[in-house]
Amino acid sequence: MLRKLPLLWELLSYAVPVRLVRILEGRQALREYIVENEFVKAVKAAGGVAYKLTSQTANGLPDRLVLFPAAKTIFVELKAPGKMMRPLQRKRRYQLMKLGFPVLCIDRMPQIKPFISAALSWTPSEQFPEGIGAKIPDLERATLPTDMDNFWETLEPIDPDNLIEFYEIEDGDDA
Repeated sequence: MLRKLPLLWELLSYAVPVRLVRILEGRQALREYIVENEFVKAVKAAGGVAYKLTSQTANGLPDRLVLFPAAKTIFVELKAPGKMMRPLQRKRRYQLMKLGFPVLCIDRMPQIKPFISAALSWTPSEQFPEGIGAKIPDLERATLPTDMDNFWETLEPIDPDNLIEFYEIEDGDDA
């Protein structure tokens, strides 16, 4: 597609890495690390930092902790295009949002610039602007049975004769 426009192809071949040209042509899938690298570069160019979050004790935390001047703190989960957050990641998002932190998911390159603009214009005492980044499905809530009095009746009865073999000790010469 791009090769049919020789002048545009020539300009892009000098300014854009080969991998990005392949992605633009549709010959290579856009991977999460490419979105993540471009995101980190854009945050740094805007005067912020995007620290990689890793935890040995808490799984499901967002990928990046984004900090901008004036105490602007935003958590960002980066995904490959079309990929969804896992249920544990959505739970962590819910927990962080209850504490008052904005948590976003970015899965495409065109979502980076609107995020930077929104983050720079955002005041931490206000709610973060809606509609920035990928749509995140709500966390499904499990419901427990309300009538727990008859819970044990749903289990299979255990016949003690079937368990006797587990408790029999064979006599043998162990000494």
